[in-house]
Amino acid sequence: MTGILQDLRFAFRQLRKGPGFAVIAIMTIALGIGATTAMFSVVNGVLLRPLPFREPDRLMAIGEYDTRNGTSGNAMGTVSYANMADVRARNHSFEYLAAYDWREATLTGLHEPLHVNMAHVNAGLFGLLGVQPLLGRGFQPDEDQPGHYVAIVSYKLWRTHMNGDANVLGRNITLNGRSYSVVGVMPSGFQFPITADTRDVWLTFSRDAEVDNPGDTPVISQRGNHSYQAISRLKPGVTLAQATADLTSIAQALAKEYPGSNAYSGFAAMPELESLIGDTRAPLLILFAAVGLVLLIACANVANLLLVRSGGRAQEIGVRAALGAARSRLIRQLVTESVLLSFVGALLGIGTASWMLQAVLRFYPANLPRADQVGIDPRVLLFSAGLAIVTGILFGLAPALQVSSPNVAVTMRDGGRRTTTGIGTTRLRSGLVIGEVALGVMLLVGAGLLLRSLYRLSRVDLGFNPENLLTASFDLSETRYNPDQGDRFVRDLLGRVKSLPGVTAVSGAMPVPLGIDSWGISFNWPDHPVPEQSEPSAGVYVVSAGFFETMQMPLARGRTFDDRDQRNSPPVIIVTKAFARKFFPNQDPIGHKIRIGAGEGGARARYKIREIIGVVGDIRTRNLDKEPEAAYYIPLPQLMWGPPTLVVRTATESGVIAGEIRKVLSAMDGDVPLYAVRTMDDYLALDLGRARFQALLLGLFAGMALLLTAIGLYGVMAQAVAQRTHEIGVRMALGATQESVRTMILRRGTILTLAGTVIGVTGALALARLIESLLYQIPPHDPLTYVTVCMILGLVAIAASYLPALRATKVDPVVALRYE
Repeated sequence: MTGILQDLRFAFRQLRKGPGFAVIAIMTIALGIGATTAMFSVVNGVLLRPLPFREPDRLMAIGEYDTRNGTSGNAMGTVSYANMADVRARNHSFEYLAAYDWREATLTGLHEPLHVNMAHVNAGLFGLLGVQPLLGRGFQPDEDQPGHYVAIVSYKLWRTHMNGDANVLGRNITLNGRSYSVVGVMPSGFQFPITADTRDVWLTFSRDAEVDNPGDTPVISQRGNHSYQAISRLKPGVTLAQATADLTSIAQALAKEYPGSNAYSGFAAMPELESLIGDTRAPLLILFAAVGLVLLIACANVANLLLVRSGGRAQEIGVRAALGAARSRLIRQLVTESVLLSFVGALLGIGTASWMLQAVLRFYPANLPRADQVGIDPRVLLFSAGLAIVTGILFGLAPALQVSSPNVAVTMRDGGRRTTTGIGTTRLRSGLVIGEVALGVMLLVGAGLLLRSLYRLSRVDLGFNPENLLTASFDLSETRYNPDQGDRFVRDLLGRVKSLPGVTAVSGAMPVPLGIDSWGISFNWPDHPVPEQSEPSAGVYVVSAGFFETMQMPLARGRTFDDRDQRNSPPVIIVTKAFARKFFPNQDPIGHKIRIGAGEGGARARYKIREIIGVVGDIRTRNLDKEPEAAYYIPLPQLMWGPPTLVVRTATESGVIAGEIRKVLSAMDGDVPLYAVRTMDDYLALDLGRARFQALLLGLFAGMALLLTAIGLYGVMAQAVAQRTHEIGVRMALGATQESVRTMILRRGTILTLAGTVIGVTGALALARLIESLLYQIPPHDPLTYVTVCMILGLVAIAASYLPALRATKVDPVVALRYE
């Protein structure tokens, strides 16, 4: 311990002797460690931090998949409530299984109407998560049954809109016109489901267990209704493989019992955290690897600085060796100095990481999970400390090995006057620069591919005109508006909004193209039906008259919806080109009839046989990189599931129009708030968010790498000029021109750059496949990207080498000949 303390004190004194060197080295390290720490904070918060529930490793997501696809790997999604009820009752692997979904509502009866985010959950969900309410109780098992209108509210809603009233328990709140009794308040910070939007209220499935019309089947009893999520907890000692086998056995039994709906249904489980992260893992790990390359370039730069500095310490090291210092002792001292440098740089880097992290989160897309978990925590600080040690050894060991075995006789004879470095040191410095260039090329290629992909993705044909489109949502009371009244309300609202100044067109839609929600319903053909378990499915949109005109979608054949398509009019439908190509190949679909819906009992009667009256162009959904899928449209009056989202095309500032729409809605019903006011450009930005985030970060890292590479190349060339001052003086004394001297120096920089570029391009070609899944219409070996990167590196190399070359031409031969 005493020896280590002595080494640290000596290292500190050495750094004080060279403050310029210390500042440059520390800043370089701080940049590399800061960027790496910031990226690790994101990886830690999203991928590594456990879920904030009891024994999170045993929490499993349950999903259904089509066994005809032969795999369940990408099928973790919505499930049938009825199927999950059977899994809960029959399985031997899970302590409990709970279904849930999330919806929106208007809360009234406080001060003013308030839009809230709700979640419907099974009564035992909070016990499964191991979370108890702060006030009151959780749901009782029988409260999943019809007639039990109870609610649990979030801590934020309780504090903000209920004034933290301790007597809130038993108080009634009104959601979409229905009264619910508050039985609990959740703790501060609790969130489930873990989504971008936090939940304000939790309800049971009692409402879904009811029926509105005699003869209907409750929503939760319809096995064809796959609109729920499911979460479970493994029993102690049960493995995921055992649970999967258990689920497979149950799925096979249900397929025999319910062949109409379950013939091809399989069940699978995966860790809840993995399900939540989804396809976010690979891009984040790629970005983390990219910032690691930036750190390696920073280390190479500092190693070069240490090699330069070692030339001035030749006498010191020679004297210590002459006095008997072992090589291992010299190496330990030199590595201690580099580790001290790294620790100081890491301390500054943590502050840099905090600043960088704020910038990263500013561009963090809302549809990436767990943004609230990203931050500087003890694990991140421990990572930074470990990184400081590793980097200190990494950039300090090679220079230490190089200078720790001096020629004592030569060093003592020269008395430290010789500051030039040997051939070994020169080769090492050149090798480090070649490595920097190679790593820089790899980062630039990756960034270039992602930027070109983002450019292509941002200009994809959406199938409609997104400019000057405004969307806004509202809720209607379930008790005050029956379907007929809701239909009249919507028609009146659309008429009033259309008359507003600056509005050129208006319509209603459920869901909104590019929106978060997406619907899919199976269908069949009355004239040549297929078995129910084989019914195809397509995306569905319920829209009002004028929708296609508002969206400026092209009509290929037939007609669009108009005033003829009312609630009691003949049922009609409009399909997309993709639908027509897939299900009516080589024929005109106009006039054909299809029956939509997989509902059971009385519910199926509402999904009437519909005649195709038109074919419209395809549109893109949330996955802009996917080809448009088959979809169809139903007139809103004929399938009024709820109030639609307003879609308004404007000719003026959208913010002004939003205020006018809010006034119109308030005049019609003061208890109906307008919420989720967004432009279509907002939706598009959200859908491009991941691609933009990835391209932006990788571009930033590539820019940092390019800067550090330029600095490293400049340092090597400047040192080369200093080493060759005597030679340059001799050449110029013998008649060499400034142009020839300049060319000689530039040639060396070019050789180093070319060597690094060749290695970098080879590495990029080998590793480009890693980001292939992130690219859109750009091959991973895109020639234009590689050529552009090589040109950029060439220009940077010329710029970094030119100043040392220019300095070489200014050498005075007389002075140079006396240089040593």
